[in-house]
Amino acid sequence: MQKKLIDEHWEPLSREMGLKSHSNYYGKDHPLIAIRDNVQNFVASGVYKLLDEQPEKAAAIIEGFLDNEGNFTVDPDKMLHKAVETTMQVMEYEEIAKVVKGTPAYEDFNHDKYNNHRAEDFDRKWNHTRAKMKTVLMGDLEDEENDEPFEVADNSVDVANEVFTNIKQDGFWAAISENDKKLLRLRMKGKNQTEIAEELGYKTHSAVTKRLQKLKEIFEDCA
Repeated sequence: MQKKLIDEHWEPLSREMGLKSHSNYYGKDHPLIAIRDNVQNFVASGVYKLLDEQPEKAAAIIEGFLDNEGNFTVDPDKMLHKAVETTMQVMEYEEIAKVVKGTPAYEDFNHDKYNNHRAEDFDRKWNHTRAKMKTVLMGDLEDEENDEPFEVADNSVDVANEVFTNIKQDGFWAAISENDKKLLRLRMKGKNQTEIAEELGYKTHSAVTKRLQKLKEIFEDCA
């Protein structure tokens, strides 16, 4: 019940601050949806715990908003709306939304939703990008030489170039896991994100792209 009440205010505020469509058009793993669900679960569990373990304190809190005749001195709906809005502002929801919007991933969208244009647009852009391939020559990988070119999607060329350049650097190689080393070797062999995801057990190809981005950050820290 508490989650439903919160969502009635969270949904329109989220549309103002970040999501451009109803939350049903986005996947449950979308960062903003995950934030919403976690906040709602936290608040709901807190309310249940307060009512169960400290009913007197819960009653005292409610009484603080009542007059002598038992009527609310404030509009409960407006009070809840303000509380949700303040919570989102404190967590800098709007700034988080800007970052999320700039780095979309497959799992951010509900691909089972009929006529979901946002999911369709993402798929169209992704497929269009994959159709425009570039050949990139990479250097040695640890002690293994690979002089053959491999294809990289346009949207990951910068990541691949910056991660793999001078890949033998000791600090970087020691900082990554065995699984990441396997990912890099597969990339050097010309495997695309989808093939790597299937071989290493990632849920989607976008997870591989995100991991490449993380490796780029590790590499820059080691440089």
